[in-house]
Amino acid sequence: MPANVMIFGGGGYNDIQIYFSLKHCLRFHPIMAGSYSNHAEYICNDAIDDLPYTYEPSFISKLNECIDKHNIKFIIPTHDTAALTMVENNDAVNAVVVCSCLETTRICRYKSLTYNALSGLDFIPRVYSYDDVQAFPIFAKDDEGQGGHNTHLIHNRSELDAIKNDSVNYVLCEFLPGKEVTIDCFTDRHGKLRFMQPRYRERIMNGITARTSNAEITDEFRHIVNSIAERIHFHGYWFVQCKQDADGKYKLMEISTRFAGTFDLSKSLDVNLPLLALCDFSGMDIDITPNKCKISLDKTYIDRYKLDYPYKRVYIDFDDTLVFHREKFNTEAMRFIFQCLNKGIKLVLITKHEYNLNETMQKIRLSADLFDKIIEVPLEQDKYEYMDNTIPSIFIDNAYAERKKVKEHLGMPTFDVSNFDCLIDWADD
Repeated sequence: MPANVMIFGGGGYNDIQIYFSLKHCLRFHPIMAGSYSNHAEYICNDAIDDLPYTYEPSFISKLNECIDKHNIKFIIPTHDTAALTMVENNDAVNAVVVCSCLETTRICRYKSLTYNALSGLDFIPRVYSYDDVQAFPIFAKDDEGQGGHNTHLIHNRSELDAIKNDSVNYVLCEFLPGKEVTIDCFTDRHGKLRFMQPRYRERIMNGITARTSNAEITDEFRHIVNSIAERIHFHGYWFVQCKQDADGKYKLMEISTRFAGTFDLSKSLDVNLPLLALCDFSGMDIDITPNKCKISLDKTYIDRYKLDYPYKRVYIDFDDTLVFHREKFNTEAMRFIFQCLNKGIKLVLITKHEYNLNETMQKIRLSADLFDKIIEVPLEQDKYEYMDNTIPSIFIDNAYAERKKVKEHLGMPTFDVSNFDCLIDWADD
């Protein structure tokens, strides 16, 4: 049986990427968990959304109840505060927390501790007290913030005075105007740095890299990562964020022991970092051999749906729905077809194909065995005449006139060729 892994953080972007990194693994079964209902339930059938928040006194006891109930073996915390809370209570948590040690996690949680731990290294930015600032601009950032929260570009003394009495504990740094890079890293349980992969932050959305591409491991990047690893003891995944100063030299912004929002670029290079972390924390020796190709990634919002209609049969059109121009598959439709096969849903191909259907299907290598039944409807007749709703069914066709008649005569839900996204079940695919 695969070991159950709790991904704790709710339904954030990095949570979702970790989930899909582990979803089809033979050794581990991921379960998304958090403190409120969110996107997790759209992709994970056994998602948990009723845990206390990490600041609540009952958090550890309720977490352990959940661990015991769901037989959780590992927990991957996906937020800096959650990571620190769990590592601080490591001995009391009834599962293995996949994170670096307490000292390292605390250093990475606070930028002031990070800069102190790495003091004297040539890539640490200048840090000021309020009274020491002589020239502007400077950059103010929350000591325990992340994702661009509570950050300010300060242009003059009056702007600096305006934030002086905020409740936020700011770290004041030199302004870094240049290109930004994130370096994904992995250190095994023996303390050996096994992987580093720089990627440029080319477009940022809500604090997460929305467009990125892998970068060459330069001597400068190697120097930064190796210098950090010599002073701070990591275990598993960690990342470094740097930005160029006015002279083009990369300076450290922050480091973290949680999974970054775009670590999955490395997964596309055949380096599954969540899986590697779980294997390493399980005591297994790991090997990493990344692909050597250039790759870029761009994010956008993805809509996922829940359809409250438990259909048992699908009637689906052929021309311009399942196949375009008699020669190209609609790949979204084919994904849905195989999803139906996995779920045991009956498939009926219903078509007014003008040519020899068997010859067309043979030409494109579409097997008739995919379907429970194939219905060829004469051109002058309507498809609804050959259909029934004796079991809950849906109808998919690119033709509005056909869909309208099916609704009117059979009361059956119908879907256009543009609607396959609403039929895809991400939790079961």
